[in-house]
Amino acid sequence: MITVVVEGLDFAGKTTICREVGQRLTAAGTAVTESTTCLSGGAMDRLVDTVYQARRLPSLLRSAVYHAAYVADLFPAAHSGRGKGGVLIQQSYIHRVLAYDRASDRPVLGWIAARLARQLRRQVDLWIYLDCPLDRRQRRYRASGQRDERDEHRFSPGQQPFEERLETELRQLAKRAGYTFIDNTGDDHQDVVDRITALIDQRMVSRRMEART
Repeated sequence: MITVVVEGLDFAGKTTICREVGQRLTAAGTAVTESTTCLSGGAMDRLVDTVYQARRLPSLLRSAVYHAAYVADLFPAAHSGRGKGGVLIQQSYIHRVLAYDRASDRPVLGWIAARLARQLRRQVDLWIYLDCPLDRRQRRYRASGQRDERDEHRFSPGQQPFEERLETELRQLAKRAGYTFIDNTGDDHQDVVDRITALIDQRMVSRRMEART
């Protein structure tokens, strides 16, 4: 199985791009599995969202829950489709939590995440970073009509310095980890979907050639 991670901050377009890439691959006859670990789905995703909304919880405790979301990714068997061929698509990875730790000055948890990231790196075949600056993501949020306490706080003027610092930290981590940066500031996602699908196809061809040797 080819494991693909699509990273980016909120409203960078991860969900839309992953959905359209999955549809493109499925139409071409490739089996696609969507990750239910990490921050992209399943019970852990709901727990993370509940903890975030609980404003009175210490930030360190919230961060610890975010780290727990990645524990399952240490075990490939957590993904039922892994190892059976096809493509597994996962939104976000441990680098996002590490970026939050660094932006929030949490050195202890950041130290743990940095070491786990090295181990988790071996389980991913293709890294994609959707590059979309804060002002563009803010406009997308306002245009979406999706209003909740979390995003209202995240995109408020008072939160902007932290969000800018977070964006800087995640971009730096993504560069060091070898992510392929793809601009996703436009409204037409087809070029982005085309590029990601082509990268997956290339990796699948390489995997088949390796299996024959």
